Amino acid sequence: MAEPLYFQWQNDVLCKTIYPMREPKLRDFLVYYMEIDLWKQYKDKDISTLKTEVDAYVKAQELAAIVAYKAYSSLRGYFQQKDVRGYYLKYRPINEAELTEINNFHAIFIEGWPKDIRGERSFVEGQLQYWTNHRNMHREAVKSKKRRVENMDPAHPKRPVEIEELAVMEKVTLPMAEQEIEQVRAFLKTYDKIEARKLAWYKLSKADPAFSTSEAEFLVQYKPENPVTVRDIVVWKAEEYEASLEKKNQYELLEEIYQRFKKEPNRYPHWLQYMVVHFSGMRYASAHNSWADPKLLLMRLRGSNAGSEIRKLDDAAVEKLCAEKIAAYETGTGSNIPKLARASEKEWKDKVALHMLSVKASGPKTRRNGLTALQAEELNYEINSMSTDEALKSLEAMKSTFPAWAWKEIVKLTPLRVNHVTDPNWEKLTPEEETARYSQAYNDIRNVLDAWENYDSSAWREEHGRTHELIVSRAVCNETAEHCQHLRGHLPPGGLTPKPKWYFNNETEGKLTGEPRPFYTKPTTAADYVPGASILWLRFVDKEPNAWQIAKEVKTKSGVGLLPNMEKKKGDKPDSKAATTPWEYQKGETVTRSRTVVDPATKAKTQQHQWLRWIHEATVAEVAETADGTMVITYETALPDDDKGTSSVGTFKMPLSWHLDDGPEDTYNRSFVGFVPEGQVPTEHLKSMLDWNRILRKKVV
Repeated sequence: MAEPLYFQWQNDVLCKTIYPMREPKLRDFLVYYMEIDLWKQYKDKDISTLKTEVDAYVKAQELAAIVAYKAYSSLRGYFQQKDVRGYYLKYRPINEAELTEINNFHAIFIEGWPKDIRGERSFVEGQLQYWTNHRNMHREAVKSKKRRVENMDPAHPKRPVEIEELAVMEKVTLPMAEQEIEQVRAFLKTYDKIEARKLAWYKLSKADPAFSTSEAEFLVQYKPENPVTVRDIVVWKAEEYEASLEKKNQYELLEEIYQRFKKEPNRYPHWLQYMVVHFSGMRYASAHNSWADPKLLLMRLRGSNAGSEIRKLDDAAVEKLCAEKIAAYETGTGSNIPKLARASEKEWKDKVALHMLSVKASGPKTRRNGLTALQAEELNYEINSMSTDEALKSLEAMKSTFPAWAWKEIVKLTPLRVNHVTDPNWEKLTPEEETARYSQAYNDIRNVLDAWENYDSSAWREEHGRTHELIVSRAVCNETAEHCQHLRGHLPPGGLTPKPKWYFNNETEGKLTGEPRPFYTKPTTAADYVPGASILWLRFVDKEPNAWQIAKEVKTKSGVGLLPNMEKKKGDKPDSKAATTPWEYQKGETVTRSRTVVDPATKAKTQQHQWLRWIHEATVAEVAETADGTMVITYETALPDDDKGTSSVGTFKMPLSWHLDDGPEDTYNRSFVGFVPEGQVPTEHLKSMLDWNRILRKKVV
């Protein structure tokens, strides 16, 4: 018998929907750290002592040349086909309009294919951008249709048609566009392996009229132009390792990760272990409204019946019950003493004192009201004292009392989804369920669920900071970073805007203990990227940001602000060829800039206005040397407009030089680093979340 499911990513249906990039991001973690370790192992070696590795490298490159050419040739052949219907027959029914767009796309490939191979890569890059725009159009159409469906009256006669159209857009049209874009990306990637050899063949064929080797023959024959270096060996070994992971499932990848954690526990802090295991591959979307407190639901469900029994009692019975409550709370005597009578928390003791005034009153009506209120508090305290598992078991025991649509909503917003979700459409009610939900027969339960679901969309933040359980099913950049800080013993403010000030205040107040000391800085060296620190990026945008994104003026302790000294930019030419005037900056509590832009075709002038906002947050995992230079390894999300291969939660790497660079003026990309030392790490909570017997679902420890 298989081990039970403990975490949502262990449920196959949830893994596919919540973690669309699960295996790729687990692989990324392993590959990035292997690249670091391999360079550390080989960087000081003399290539003359590595004959065995060099021979193996040469043989591997000979085989790789053949494989690379086959991949290039196959994908080029695909894009040279006028009709690719056969590749899309799995979509039923196929969207004929989208297939026509795809075939037209192939016609552009055929007609525009460069005669000079030096233009191939740039041509494919242009086609990728063209099709990305096309795919994005479908994404926006899906969002628009979703909003339309969500805002329609459930009884609207056209709603079922709109829902069906949305289903086709989501399950056929958009996936067809996504499939084609993945083919273009795969084709473009082949140039990483083949372009240098193609250019070498081109030069030889042009330089020597007698040169008779065909391009295909030349490309499958590996002949190194330069001596093999240590860097070549390291890059090859990293590629071999990455290839060895390609077909491993998430449990096999987690086994590799476990061995790495076990071997070097001090290298991987608990917060990183937790995030790698439980968040890698998670979808990019706001965590708001992805969780609601199961205890609060129990309170609302039972509270709706609170007082019903007391209302049935006569005055004499109420007086007797009041006397029993007074004895229980004041002397601790009686046969059925409630948990609340033993509460030590001031908040609850104050509530008891308030209600006891009414319980002790002389008037029967006041006593009855006081008794009803006290009973409700007793119920709330009892539920509040439950563990999450106890609350979930209580809800499970009530399953038969809920209509199907209500149970589906409860499962969606609580950890019950781990063992109760079996339907890929677990997050959406069917048209029939929607109709039932809004029927008059279910007014009472609908009102309870609406109040529960909408009580606090960001309640996940405080709950995770308190329990450190896996409760969300999606996250954006700052929410991912906030999870990291919760695991480091901190509860930072939500959103991006408050973070710089939070780090700056911790630096200036100096109340937190630990080393390194808290800081907020404009990074200038690798030493600024301390593991556990937040990296916060700025960007100018065309749409006014909301209060959680806008960049408010805050300077580092050394006086570095959001913008460089703009005096240095006087006389600079604008980056964009369309701009006729330089940017003019308006600085205050927030920063904006504007300029006049001329349309190259019509010569029409328009005013461009932009706002400075915090655009992204990441958490530093490690800074290390690799064969490609110094890299900053982070745990973060890619931005939502990134491609499918990177737009998810997980481990990322970028060169240190990229992190330190503000970028050109038009695409300004300055970043700051904020750090606080670890606080009270939730060790007891992490024992369960990092229990590898549960993670791997077998006995390993």
